[in-house]
Amino acid sequence: MGEAAKLPFSLFTTEHLRPRDQFDAWRASISVIFDVEPLHEHRSESGFDASVRAWHLGGLVVSQVDFDGQRFVREKARAARDGLDHYLVQLYAVGGLVGTAEDRERLLRAGDVQILDLSRPNATKTKASGTIAIVVPRDTLRQALPTAGDLHGLVLRGDSGAGGLLTDYMRSLIARADAITTAAAPLIAHATTEMIAACFHTTAETLARAQTPIEAMTLARIQRHIADSLDSPELHPEALCRAFGISRTQLYRLFERLGGVAIYIQEQRLARAYAELSNPARIHRRIYDIAFDWGFSSEAHFSRVFRRAFGMSPSDARAHAHGALAGLVQPDATAPMADGDGGYEEWVRRLRSR
Repeated sequence: MGEAAKLPFSLFTTEHLRPRDQFDAWRASISVIFDVEPLHEHRSESGFDASVRAWHLGGLVVSQVDFDGQRFVREKARAARDGLDHYLVQLYAVGGLVGTAEDRERLLRAGDVQILDLSRPNATKTKASGTIAIVVPRDTLRQALPTAGDLHGLVLRGDSGAGGLLTDYMRSLIARADAITTAAAPLIAHATTEMIAACFHTTAETLARAQTPIEAMTLARIQRHIADSLDSPELHPEALCRAFGISRTQLYRLFERLGGVAIYIQEQRLARAYAELSNPARIHRRIYDIAFDWGFSSEAHFSRVFRRAFGMSPSDARAHAHGALAGLVQPDATAPMADGDGGYEEWVRRLRSR
């Protein structure tokens, strides 16, 4: 009998690059999730140590990530632009951070675990740290924790019962990742999701009581309906009220923290349009046709709100995306290679609920 297939593995490291190129290489790699900046005291000639060892479990991406001190930022426009709809669960095994997740302040020390909603803004300043990270699609975690409420920026302390349990599990998962087979991966991904949900349950449930679980579930249902109907000209507040049997006042309250229902729909349509403009297979399509497909009746209006959201015109976004793609066609021969179907960056982009 042949040897059981092991998990796809990806390695990124700045170890073999010239010191002055190391931070730029790291910035390009981690840009799949975050925009990063060096700390003020950093000097390019001194180099920048960073590495990502990642394994693809099919439904989850698990990684061990080590890096020097820096700033991580994920702004609202960036989140809308890349469309990542995942949660990021991070154990700071070594080091720590200070930061904000929208209006929630965070302070993590070694041993603490945080969860971030990648569809929402956050900003972080870290010291040199060693972390373990798990990327979980939104629907996967919501199935395990359906009444969670607002998870963004929640922290489990390493010296708490739930925090210590999740810390031990994440360390064990990374220590044994090389031995996990592709056949076992779905079961382990499921167990990992259930462990995350169980450990965050008490904290999330406490917050959910203040927000009313029924409202949280209704909001999630409406968001799924919006995602499935973005190309429909009938997608508007009145139609949502009829479809879900709620009043306009209830609908507006549900979407208040998201900037309002009309703004939310527009942001989702802009994100879809941006993705299509960035797709090489759609380069032959006219910008107006793309805008029209996603519910914009005026090219001038589309261009205006697109520039406001992303800081560039639709044509500039298309040129930028295809220029970046062209730059990746011929990789640097000295760059580290990933084993498997692309590196961790591509896995995160393609990750879907299972």
